[in-house]
Amino acid sequence: MKKFEDLMSVKNEIKNISASEAKEKLTDPNVQFIDVRDKESFTKGTIGNAIHMDRAFLEFYLAEGSPLENEIFKNNPDKEYVVFCGVGGQGTLATKTMQDMGVKNVKNIVGGIAEWDKIK
Repeated sequence: MKKFEDLMSVKNEIKNISASEAKEKLTDPNVQFIDVRDKESFTKGTIGNAIHMDRAFLEFYLAEGSPLENEIFKNNPDKEYVVFCGVGGQGTLATKTMQDMGVKNVKNIVGGIAEWDKIK
């Protein structure tokens, strides 16, 4: 069985940004925030214009031809995507998945929305 620290080592293969760096991007029209937490967490509050993409279905949102394919990725190849979750783990894995599936400009907020809430 893979150890948690091995699983999370993908953080070294993705671009990570701080909550403060993410906050500077909040009003940039070329940046789309993506909340990968579950629907219940998303409905309780999110960051700016974030769209909800539950981590459990992420590959289906990204895969070309999938019944759940989200056109935002296909129609906006130059957009920057800022991913976050609750405390950073799911965001890290989601960012790696997005990168592996061909999303070019994707970043993860280190510490997730918990870090964001500290700087509001």
